[in-house]
Amino acid sequence: MKRSNLNYLTAWMLTAVLVTMSHAAEIRGRSGMVVTAHPAASRIGVEILQAGGNAVDAAVGAALMLSVAEPHASGLGGGGCMLISLEEADSLVYINYYARAPRLVATDFDSEKEERTGLAVLIPGTVAGLHHALVSFGKMDWNTIVERVIVSVRNGVPVDATLNKQMFDGFELLIVHPQTRSIFLPDGFPPEEGEPLVNTRLIQTLELLADAGPDVFYHGSIADSIESAVRKTGGSLRKSDLAAYRPIVEVPLRSTYRGHTLITAPPPQSGITLIEILNILELKELSQMGNYTENLRTFHFMAEAQKRAYADRLHYLGDPEFTDVPVDVLTSKSYARSRYATIDFERAVPSVLKKTPFGDVSDYFAEEELHDDPDGSTTHISIVDKEGNAVALTQTLSRFWGSGVSTCGFLLNNSKTGFSVTNPVNRITSGRQPRSTICPTLVFSDDRLYMVIGSPGAGRILSTMAEFICHIIDFDMDVDEANRAPRFCARKWADTLPVEDRFPELLIEGLLKMGHPIEKLEPVDLFFGGLQAIVRHPTKKVWIGSSDPRRSGSAIGY
Repeated sequence: MKRSNLNYLTAWMLTAVLVTMSHAAEIRGRSGMVVTAHPAASRIGVEILQAGGNAVDAAVGAALMLSVAEPHASGLGGGGCMLISLEEADSLVYINYYARAPRLVATDFDSEKEERTGLAVLIPGTVAGLHHALVSFGKMDWNTIVERVIVSVRNGVPVDATLNKQMFDGFELLIVHPQTRSIFLPDGFPPEEGEPLVNTRLIQTLELLADAGPDVFYHGSIADSIESAVRKTGGSLRKSDLAAYRPIVEVPLRSTYRGHTLITAPPPQSGITLIEILNILELKELSQMGNYTENLRTFHFMAEAQKRAYADRLHYLGDPEFTDVPVDVLTSKSYARSRYATIDFERAVPSVLKKTPFGDVSDYFAEEELHDDPDGSTTHISIVDKEGNAVALTQTLSRFWGSGVSTCGFLLNNSKTGFSVTNPVNRITSGRQPRSTICPTLVFSDDRLYMVIGSPGAGRILSTMAEFICHIIDFDMDVDEANRAPRFCARKWADTLPVEDRFPELLIEGLLKMGHPIEKLEPVDLFFGGLQAIVRHPTKKVWIGSSDPRRSGSAIGY
């Protein structure tokens, strides 16, 4: 057997072992923990930590690795955000590097016709955001991190089960765009699971980035290639838009839940909605009611809480540079009490009711349904290092495979799908960021870091996050048990209430009688994302990691 084939086989076997470990047993680490949606990304994150890097260094390395290993979910052509806790500096920082509308953006948008073209591409922020985080808060230099990734992927990364499925599901899109087709359908057909995916063009791009830094992406030859690819497919993004892009450094939102401190994403990302859900739930003792996976009253209450928070998000959340977002009101305990008072504990609010306390949203609720991604797109990374620094990082192309348009070996986002053409708080506007359900979160207990969590999953991110937090804090579940538990998502404007098909039949019958429009999905469904979690053991000095079984990820501790 050739040496290169042995390398492929070794890599594939190690990947399989790591996936089995992360899904078969609880993963623990005393010095640190890395949890991502792909074993290769988790592995390089740990390697960076063990080489003396901190959590930010490891997060940048893992994020770049996911650009190669999980290209359908995120990459250099997308955007995201990073929530950082620095133990030594006792500081919390939020870096928003989400995609932003270009100067010449068209204010109309036909999602059905345009979402997989250059018309859907917004200015990508991933390279700028990761570089800024590393320079500002990391210990290693950019070149060192990028070179580590290049060495790890030069001979390819084995295709995992999730990527293989997404290649088949996205076949009709992948075959349309020439460079995309050449990368992901090298013989006109998706590579088999376990077969190495070698993206030579992306490796060349990473080599350019290692040598020149982000300038080559936003001002140089890569920027030229991005503009050319977008122009050919009808888009308005120009090199001048790339040159003007800057990540935003902000103070994250802060709240509490049953004595724990919650640190999460500010607008236009959706930490306010997670906080509102939990503030409403805090008004009843869930631990005494019983877990929602078995208890009808708990499920009903949690569903109604979600509906109200989602409705408020629909009406108020947008880019704060362009619209007034009443953060203090929506995250207040008093507002939660007013929303709690509207809940009928005997029946569900009919799904056809499209009103919020602020007015009628029926003009644009259907559009929100259209824009809500039906797959579990996006990705998340959770990391803790030996000094107690932590990173929760979520990044995306918006939909799986983004626009479908590739250049320089990476896919370009289709983040224009996150905008509205009718909703004034999220209307398409030059220079604006679309709102996003991205919600990286840290939880502290007695001033000590307790949880590092986040998830992909489009509109289901917030319900998934709230349910996981309740499993840990209210229902005293083990971390992996909490991550595996069946999920649901209730939104007032949605016509159905999707659930994983693992809930007891008596519970489902009871919910139907209460008026919940239950829709059963697969027992373990990618629709509900892929939560990557790290939780501190309550008594032992150890971190517990869990990678969501809905993806092909892994938790690695050391």
